[in-house]
Amino acid sequence: MTEKSRKSNVIFRPHFKTHQSLKVGQWFRDEGINKIAVSSFSMAQFFAGDGWNDIMVAFPFNPREIDVLNRLSDKINVSILLAGNETLPLLTRKLKNTVDFYVKIDVGSKRAGYQTDSVIQIEKLLDMADMNNNLNFRGFVAHAGHFYNLKSVSQIRKEYKKYVKNLQTLKNYFTRRYPDIIISWGDTPSCTVLDKFEDVDEIRPGNFVYYDFMQLKAGICKPGDIAITVAAPVVAKYADRHEIIIYCGAIHLSKDYVIVDKKPVWGMVLSYTKDGWQFPKKPAYVKRVYQEHGIISMEHNDFFSVNVGDLAAIIPVHSCLTVSNLKNNCHFI
Repeated sequence: MTEKSRKSNVIFRPHFKTHQSLKVGQWFRDEGINKIAVSSFSMAQFFAGDGWNDIMVAFPFNPREIDVLNRLSDKINVSILLAGNETLPLLTRKLKNTVDFYVKIDVGSKRAGYQTDSVIQIEKLLDMADMNNNLNFRGFVAHAGHFYNLKSVSQIRKEYKKYVKNLQTLKNYFTRRYPDIIISWGDTPSCTVLDKFEDVDEIRPGNFVYYDFMQLKAGICKPGDIAITVAAPVVAKYADRHEIIIYCGAIHLSKDYVIVDKKPVWGMVLSYTKDGWQFPKKPAYVKRVYQEHGIISMEHNDFFSVNVGDLAAIIPVHSCLTVSNLKNNCHFI
């Protein structure tokens, strides 16, 4: 990913919410990365404590965190996202330090942000921001979250070109007033399948550092690219229904699921070996999750090869949520 960004001459600002690890962060630093994105101010404080001093909090600014923003921006360069005009009055009253801000643009996920044709609304936002010398407009941020649900790599490429074209139109309109603004683009599917990042200035993928079952099933990555499994203890077996109970439920995996054979699954089951983990000849899945319980349905032979006390290797559906959940509910092995 670093090499691709350099070839395309774009800024690489990886999203650290996926791994939330100082050690993994150091691997990026070893590659010359000095700008990162996170999803919360607590995460920003965590990485700032390890020497990262250019951090984007890639979530619409929460006005209740103005005091945290003031403390953090007193020490490092913090950038925030604005997804609506209502937040700005609080910032103009209480912001104490210079802060970069980006305007969040909705490129199809219908989650948060302005539409690419909301020029008048964005102009009003920027007019208000210009009245405060502590606010520095840096450009537009987009995250194509719905790309995770697209059916093919060719569809991802097509959708990327469509939305980036709209962003370029928006950028060109405002460049006359703000000549140095950029387009910051972030999602793992497009950043993985594209060889060249055209018409954007910065990329912010995060999930690619581990990948997950969702990416595997969508054809974004290969099995050998996956760098995370959850070590789930087997606590009970029921031969009458060929089901295994693991201590690994919704709080350890996530709310996200994918459809396999027209049914939802919450993870793919592998087995551990002395060399790591191994994909089975016949796949097995976490078919149901409760708060702490996970239910695995297995073929006859595989069922009897697993014992209570073993560890099952679970590829999570969504590695970002799993890592966040595990940091709060379990231990890394």
